[in-house]
Amino acid sequence: MSRTHDLLILIAAIAAGVAQTGCLAEALEGEPAEGQLGSTGEALTSTNRLSMNRLSMNRLSMNGLSAGGLSPSGADLSSTELIETPEGRELLTYVIRCALPEGESLSGAHGGVTYTFPGAVGVAPDWRDEPLDPAGQRWVSACLLAHVNGYGVEVPISLRGEHEALGTTTTERAQFNAQEAAFYGNLFGSGPDHGMYACAGAAVEAQCGASPSAEVPWRSCGASEGCELAFVGPCRDLAQPALQTCENTSADFVEDCYTEAGGPDGWSGDLVKYPEVITVYLKRDDFNALYPGCAPLP
Repeated sequence: MSRTHDLLILIAAIAAGVAQTGCLAEALEGEPAEGQLGSTGEALTSTNRLSMNRLSMNRLSMNGLSAGGLSPSGADLSSTELIETPEGRELLTYVIRCALPEGESLSGAHGGVTYTFPGAVGVAPDWRDEPLDPAGQRWVSACLLAHVNGYGVEVPISLRGEHEALGTTTTERAQFNAQEAAFYGNLFGSGPDHGMYACAGAAVEAQCGASPSAEVPWRSCGASEGCELAFVGPCRDLAQPALQTCENTSADFVEDCYTEAGGPDGWSGDLVKYPEVITVYLKRDDFNALYPGCAPLP
């Protein structure tokens, strides 16, 4: 099945899902409402339509923002060129959402308009007052990558990982039961610890197998053949347990993931390991709509 054909199926499935079940939020036209992309009501559920292109194009500006605190005054956003364009403000929406916890927000003005960006997840709360440290860089990067959506359609996601901000409830775990993918990397700075990575979660591996849909995380990359997100393979290879991307794979999330999969003898010494990993879960119906080339989850 071609990717173009799969995309047409996906669009139809999304439209049907919105009309019949409401599981997928409607696609928005133009620029998202500033500061209105908050959480969906539970501590670690969120929605996503961040463009990979916008994330990639603004990485230098984001890196400059990380060199100091997000807010020297405690309320106003630090000076950044990101606030000057719709694309930059979209990225800022997700940067602040990921970094600061729910109940906190930062505001900045441009062209006589004040924009407010609320926090939601809170994986780097100290960034508000001080530069983003390396671990914070990797947590924010993982969170941003988890929010990328190649189709521009908001989909509710559940974020899980070994961070105090990423706890879940029994209700959330029951509603979001399809482990889609885990995201990690570093969007700041340069050098070996610099890149964008994802590995396939249990649902993608079990339902997609060797189909074309398993080549990349479709929600993140859409139909793009040149997606900058490096897809490493299964987080935990169910068919070949000796081939692992991540050292630790609990029942709920994965951590300590590498830039390449390791074999029976483990990982080579020159690979970068990321302890800061965020595993994304989808609702069953959303998973089936976003992965139309895979066997549907019952």
